[in-house]
Amino acid sequence: MIRKALKGVWQVILKALQQGMTSRGMALTLAMGVVLSIFPVYGITTLLCLLVAILFRLNIIVIQAVNYLMTPVQLVLLIPFLKSGSWLMGLNSDSLTFNGLMNRFKSDFWGVVQELGWVILGGISVWLLIAIPVFLVLFFIAYWILERWRRNKLPGTA
Repeated sequence: MIRKALKGVWQVILKALQQGMTSRGMALTLAMGVVLSIFPVYGITTLLCLLVAILFRLNIIVIQAVNYLMTPVQLVLLIPFLKSGSWLMGLNSDSLTFNGLMNRFKSDFWGVVQELGWVILGGISVWLLIAIPVFLVLFFIAYWILERWRRNKLPGTA
């Protein structure tokens, strides 16, 4: 299943490259797609990728394909982002268990909502701290790979 998804994304990338997308533009799209797809608020990455693709004139299909491919990674990173965000905000992450939240929801609904808001803000802050270095590393690796591939596979594009 993973192999099929990777093959599908690779086909989208190849089609875009063969239609004239530059290696730089593709590397930018791929790196931005990966970084935005791990944003620590589930359900908002599709909109984020769409807005960034429109704003920076990136390939919407490629960035969304990368976004959907990275969904399992986002789910795996969600808890570490939120836990480190709660630590960053100075909150007690032990009180963020399901049972603890349910008990507190009954007595102080708005207090729990406010605390969860701070946890999410902390998770976003941690994401922001790693987003730029991760983006730069991914961009340069993708650019290098795509340039080498383009020189070897697409004649006359060197």
